[in-house]
Amino acid sequence: MNLSFEALLAVAPIYAAIATGFAARKFGWMEAAADKSFMKVAIDITLPCFILANMLSNKKLESVEFSAAAILTGMAGMLACMAVSYIASAAIGLKVGTGKRTFIVTTATHNYGFFVISMLAVMYAGSSDPILGVAFTHNVGCDLVFWTIGFFLISSGQNFSAKTFLRGPIVAVFAALVLVWCGLGDFVLKYAQNTLRVIGGCAIPLNLFMFGNLLCDFWGREKFNPKIIATAMITRLAVLPMMFVAAAALLPIDPTLKKLLVFQAVAPCGITSAVLAKHFGGYPQMSVQISVATSVAAVLTLPIWLNVGFRLIGAQ
Repeated sequence: MNLSFEALLAVAPIYAAIATGFAARKFGWMEAAADKSFMKVAIDITLPCFILANMLSNKKLESVEFSAAAILTGMAGMLACMAVSYIASAAIGLKVGTGKRTFIVTTATHNYGFFVISMLAVMYAGSSDPILGVAFTHNVGCDLVFWTIGFFLISSGQNFSAKTFLRGPIVAVFAALVLVWCGLGDFVLKYAQNTLRVIGGCAIPLNLFMFGNLLCDFWGREKFNPKIIATAMITRLAVLPMMFVAAAALLPIDPTLKKLLVFQAVAPCGITSAVLAKHFGGYPQMSVQISVATSVAAVLTLPIWLNVGFRLIGAQ
C-alpha cells in the first residue's frame, strides 16, 4: 500500500472521534457543566494509565542511555518549536494579554501523542519495527516540556506552582522510568496490565471528544483571524516540518529515531493546548482555530513531508 495513503487512513479515526465529540456537544450528550470533571479524569487518571501501560512494556527503555537520548531529542524538538513560534508571534505583533502565549504553545506543540501515536499504531500494527516504543520514549521529553514550560505559559503563570510537577502525566512518566530501569516494569505490568490498558484506553478518545466539544462551543462565535491562522499554518506545516526533516537527515542518531522525526514533522497542532487554554486562563478560541486549521490542512501536507523525509533518510 502507498505510504501516504496508508498514513491518511491511519489518522481517519482521529478526525472521526473529534466529529463525534462535536456532535455529542451539539445534541447535549456532553454538557459544558461537566467539562472540568472530564478534564481531570482525562489528564490525571486516564492519561497516566495510558503512559504506564505503554512505557512499562517498552524494552527500549531498559537502556538508560537510549532512553536519555530519545527523551532529550523530544525535549530539544519542543524547545526549538517554541523558539520558532515565539519569533512567529512577534512577527505578527502579538503581545502578552492578547493571545501571544496561547499562540506560542499551540503552534509549537505538534500532536505528538494522539495524531502520531495513532498513525504509527495503525501503520505498524503487527510489525516488529520498534518505532512505536521509541515514540513513547521520545514523547516523554515532549511531555516534560509541555507540562512545565507549556503549562506555565498558557496559564500565564497564575496556576503554576511546584504542584504542577505532581500532575498525573509527569508523575506517571518518572514512575515508569524508575520501574523499568530497576527491572520492575514487567513485574508491575504483569499484575496491572489489564487495568492500565482498560483505563488508559480511554485517554485518547476522551481528549479527542473534549476537543470536539470545544470546537462546537466556539464554532461560529468568532471569525477566524486570517493573519494569525495563516502564520500558524506556515509555521506548523512548513517551517517546523522543514526543521524536523533536516534534523532527521543530518543528525547522527539511531535510524528509528530518524524515522520518528519525520513522522513528527507531519503532525498538525495538538489538541491538548486548547483544552488547557479553556481551563487555565488562556485564549481557547485562538487555540481551537489554529488546531482546526492545521488539522484540516495536514491532510494535504502530510503526504508531501512524509515522502520527502523518508527519501532523505533512505527509509521505507
